[in-house]
Amino acid sequence: MSRIVIITGASSGLGLSLAKRFTELGDEVLGISRTKIHWPETKKQLRGKKNFSLIQLDVTSEQAVKQLLNRIYKAKKRVDILINNAGYAARSVSTEKLTLSEFNKNIEHNLISTFLMCKYTIPIFQRQGKGLMINISSMAGKRAVPRLVAYSVSKFGVVALTQAIAKENEGSGWKCFTVCPGGMNTEMRAKLFGRADARRQQSSNFVADIIMKVVDGKIRVSSGGDIVIRHGKVTAINALPPA
Repeated sequence: MSRIVIITGASSGLGLSLAKRFTELGDEVLGISRTKIHWPETKKQLRGKKNFSLIQLDVTSEQAVKQLLNRIYKAKKRVDILINNAGYAARSVSTEKLTLSEFNKNIEHNLISTFLMCKYTIPIFQRQGKGLMINISSMAGKRAVPRLVAYSVSKFGVVALTQAIAKENEGSGWKCFTVCPGGMNTEMRAKLFGRADARRQQSSNFVADIIMKVVDGKIRVSSGGDIVIRHGKVTAINALPPA
């Protein structure tokens, strides 16, 4: 039976790579993005697949997230996989030069968005007694990156959020885990560090392939744990720390 898969940040980068893989398996993918900027290229790459749809949504708006997830559940009767991939990082800047507005924007787009999507998906998974929640953090969520303090703080928060959710729902029949990729060759990386730097990084396709192996059970990551993917290989799989 095909699965209902929700992916935030699905119109480019890692989200798009994952959308391609799930649609190729016959799953129905609901791709969420904040803007329609990448939509023409996204639709071109998905070649008009009928099991893929794009939804414009502000994932930092609680009301919008709540309404969408309620609507999806009412229409589809279930949600099988949620991947919180939407991410944001505007510029590289030292802490003392970082504005509060910029700091808050990183927290909103990377952490609050993930929290809201989790908050309104958890009751669905609890009702079903099954489901899989994948939260995309970063190596910056495992060790802070200088001049990316707001991004690092937000991505550390994603790891903590996932751990807390796993502990609260132990034995529930569904699981969650965090993915912590190192640098990837994406537009966000290019904007931060330049195109030459981005080209030296691992591809989003490689990271997507590793995530699919975890989804398929070929790589084991315990609920609440995290997997670190750097330089084109899995460098660590960490279990949920004890309470």
